[in-house]
Amino acid sequence: MNNFKFYLKKLFDLVSNSQASSVQIADHKRRKFLSQASKISLLSTYMCKCYASNADVVTYLPDMGDVDRKYLSPLEASVLGKQIILDIAQQGKFLDDYDVLNYLNYLGSQLVSFSPMAGAMFSFYFINDKEINAFALPGGFICVYNGLIYATQSEAELVAVLAHEISHIVQHHIFRNIANYQKEQWKSFAGVVAGALLATVNPAAGILAITGAQGYNMQNMLSFSRDYEREADRVGQKIMYNSGFDPRAMPAFFQRLYDTERFNDNEAYEFLRTHPVTSERLSEAEERARQYKTRMHVDSPSFLLIREKCRVRQIGSKDALQFYNQAIKNKKYVNLSAQYYGKAFANYLDKKFTAAIISLEQIVEPEYKNHPAVIALWARTYAQLNNFALANKFFIQGLSNFPHYKNLWLGQVELFIQFKKYKEANLLLTNLSQNYPNDNDIWEQIAQINSDAILNNNQKYYYALGNQQAILANYKVALENYLLALKSKNADPVLNDIISARIDDTRNNIKLWNN
Repeated sequence: MNNFKFYLKKLFDLVSNSQASSVQIADHKRRKFLSQASKISLLSTYMCKCYASNADVVTYLPDMGDVDRKYLSPLEASVLGKQIILDIAQQGKFLDDYDVLNYLNYLGSQLVSFSPMAGAMFSFYFINDKEINAFALPGGFICVYNGLIYATQSEAELVAVLAHEISHIVQHHIFRNIANYQKEQWKSFAGVVAGALLATVNPAAGILAITGAQGYNMQNMLSFSRDYEREADRVGQKIMYNSGFDPRAMPAFFQRLYDTERFNDNEAYEFLRTHPVTSERLSEAEERARQYKTRMHVDSPSFLLIREKCRVRQIGSKDALQFYNQAIKNKKYVNLSAQYYGKAFANYLDKKFTAAIISLEQIVEPEYKNHPAVIALWARTYAQLNNFALANKFFIQGLSNFPHYKNLWLGQVELFIQFKKYKEANLLLTNLSQNYPNDNDIWEQIAQINSDAILNNNQKYYYALGNQQAILANYKVALENYLLALKSKNADPVLNDIISARIDDTRNNIKLWNN
């Protein structure tokens, strides 16, 4: 095979070697499950397969064809993008806030379904940082910062940024940038790319990662030209319009950032550095917007709730509580229920759980009171108050209406484990593993509950660890754990047959990357 797989194999070997010691611990009495690698459940849980749902789609720019793709195939792009995601995750920059992730991926999937790439796999990730930024990666991976969501004043503004990033992928801008560099240079430095992207999040790590000419070139490959930015604006505005959002929100949001930056040079927005906004670009976006019919879109409860979560993280829980008290007192808000939700979340982070309950009780509008994010906060707050009955009541209530909402079913699993209801947790996890076989959080919990400290089932423990590593493409470590599972005493023969099949698949994957 070509050099691409050689470099990827080296990258995967580095990941595998760094994780092997934390995955296999010989002394079962001292063994603890470490979730550093397994927390990257975003790689599979939030893969969105999007289908077009509107036949009246505005004509887009033509496909760029195979000229640019000859430098990197779609499959190679997906693997490389996933590797960059792994590198970012290992730096601890992703936040597993499943309310935010559920919203981003739902909204993103809707936008993709109105794009020329409807049916393609896209994944949206949440970075816990105050920077106003977002970026797209090869393979349909899009990362959104906490600061960006907080900075938007409407759902249409957030859609404008997501549609813009989707358009970078739709128009193959990354492929076209790669065409200007040697292929091997791009393929062998996924970690350098991750470091360049995260330089503002962790300057020391970023500077170290992008040291040298090769790192500089990597960074340039993700810095799109003005023509590409204008092209992404043009396609993004069409996606917005077809999705039911007002395309005027795009130039309006960019203009506000642009105006703010002019008066505050010391705190220039990262989005404007990675997506340079020029007067020409704004003028063109405004002119295009005027050619569309006005589309009034009421902000969804999900957007208003998620933005308040981001506000709390952006300004801190204590300042957020002061903000909500003043906003509610002066009646300066878009929606009162969203304000009380934000206040409840701030109290929750401050471990003021009784105060959080009091705030949640003020949410009376049905579309907010019955929203899964609100129900999940109720349940998790009662869990922190050690009230199993009420916490489980809310989990059951939420799951009856939203059975696939991860913050609810994962929260219920954690509740059972917290109260040592291991049989109930094990049964729930078994069902979940069948419905979501590629979710790493499920396999983490299965490994934890079958460790020697709880159910002491070595077969299921090692099987779960093997599945985790296989999902992360760490096939050698996955194989080692499957073999250990197969050697377990008093093993379930049916599960052994499944493990044997996994071993064959894993060996085939190893051969694939060795060829």
